Amino acid sequence: MARSRRRISRIAAAAALTSALVVGCAYQEPAPPAPAPAPRSVTITALRKQSQAHQDRDSAECQSQASAQATSSQEWVVIFSSCMSGRGYRVE
Repeated sequence: MARSRRRISRIAAAAALTSALVVGCAYQEPAPPAPAPAPRSVTITALRKQSQAHQDRDSAECQSQASAQATSSQEWVVIFSSCMSGRGYRVE
């Protein structure tokens, strides 16, 4: 009887240890990603006396192009600035 009690207590200890290890290895959700930085504001100055309608059209087209190509907000600003500079604007 003493042997069977020791055997049962060893089995119980092994089961408790195994379940503790399994619980300790449980999947944990990764932390949520950090929020994206706030977009930078840019100042656009027409260098070729473009009309306001022309400026709006150029800005919309460059925004669309930058949004389609950029993978980060910093890259978006670079693409947008290049596009607007090529159309005769200074971007700051």
